[in-house]
Amino acid sequence: MQAFYFSKVAMRSLLTFSSVLIFGLASCGDSSLTRTLPNVSGSAGDVMVVTDKALWDGAAGKALREEVAPVLIGLPQPEPAFDLQPVNPAGFRDILVSHRNIILAAIDGSRGEPTVTYERNRWAETQLVIRITAPDSTAMAACISKNAEAIRQHINDAERERLTTWLTESAGRERSIVRSGNNTYEIIMPAGYRTDYTREGLMIISAETQATTQSVIVSVGERMSARIGCIELADLTEKVISAAIKGPDGGSFMVIEKQTTVSCRSFRRNDTDYIEMRGLWTLEGGFMGGPFISCAFIDPETSRPVIVTGFVYAPREEKRELLRQVEALMYTVRKTS
Repeated sequence: MQAFYFSKVAMRSLLTFSSVLIFGLASCGDSSLTRTLPNVSGSAGDVMVVTDKALWDGAAGKALREEVAPVLIGLPQPEPAFDLQPVNPAGFRDILVSHRNIILAAIDGSRGEPTVTYERNRWAETQLVIRITAPDSTAMAACISKNAEAIRQHINDAERERLTTWLTESAGRERSIVRSGNNTYEIIMPAGYRTDYTREGLMIISAETQATTQSVIVSVGERMSARIGCIELADLTEKVISAAIKGPDGGSFMVIEKQTTVSCRSFRRNDTDYIEMRGLWTLEGGFMGGPFISCAFIDPETSRPVIVTGFVYAPREEKRELLRQVEALMYTVRKTS
C-alpha cells in the first residue's frame, strides 16, 4: 500500500505553526458577557500562581509543582505539565490580571474547610481563574493534593478550548475528508496543514517546518462487537501507523516504543465515549522518534472504530505544546454522513 514518508530534512519552510499559535491565539469569548474584556496574556501552558513566598516555598508549593504540574509521561525529555510562574499577591495587578491561567492560593483562618473554585472570563476573555482557600498551610497542601487532577484537567481543558477555537478560525471552511463505505468523517485543516495522503478508510494531514513535523492520522477500522480497551487501542494504533508511516529510506516503519511507559484513560466528551493513549513512537529499523497521542471511539451507526493518532517529530525542540496543538486538532474529527 502507499504510505506517507518522512523527508530526510524536516521538511518545508512554512510559517512556524507554533509561533503563530503563541502570538495569534484568537479569543472565544463568553456570549453571556456584557462587558468588553481584553485578550488573555501569556503563552500556552503558562500558569500564574499568586501566593505568598511561605506557601510557595512550603508543602503547598511543592504540591503544585509535583502534583498539578508533574513531569509528563510520554515525552522523550522531561517537561512539566505546565510552566508555573509564582507572583506575590502585592504585585498582582495591571497586565498580570489578564493572564490566561491563574491560581490564587490564600490562607483564610476564618474558613472551616478548604475550598477550590473555578471561574472563567474573570479579567480577560477565555481566562481561567482557580481560587484555593484554606484555614492553614497544612490544609492548603492537602487540598491541592486532593484536587490536583481536577485542577490539571481544568487547565488542560481551557488550553484545548483556546486552541480549538484558533484552529477552527484559522481553517475557515477548509476540511480534509476520509471516506469509509457510505460514511464520511472530516477534520479541520488549519493554516499550515495539508493533506499528505488519503484513501478508503485512511487520511493523513501534516504541518511541517524546517525543524518540526506535526501529523494526524484518521483511520476507520473493521466492525467490532466489543468496546475498545487499552490493549485493543494499542493494537489498532500500531496496525495503522506501521502500515501508513515509513522512514526516509522506505525500509523502516513507525511502531509504539515498548521500552517506555504508555498511559491510557477513558472519558466522555460531547456525548462520545473515547479511549486515549499517550506514549512514544519510534522507527523500527530507523533512528527517529517522538511523542504520540492516539484516541478512538466507536461509530454507533456502523460499529466501526474511528482511530485518530497524532504525533510530533521535533528532535531539537520542546514538544509539550507541539503535542497539545496536535491533540486539539485530533478532537475536531466528526462524522458528516
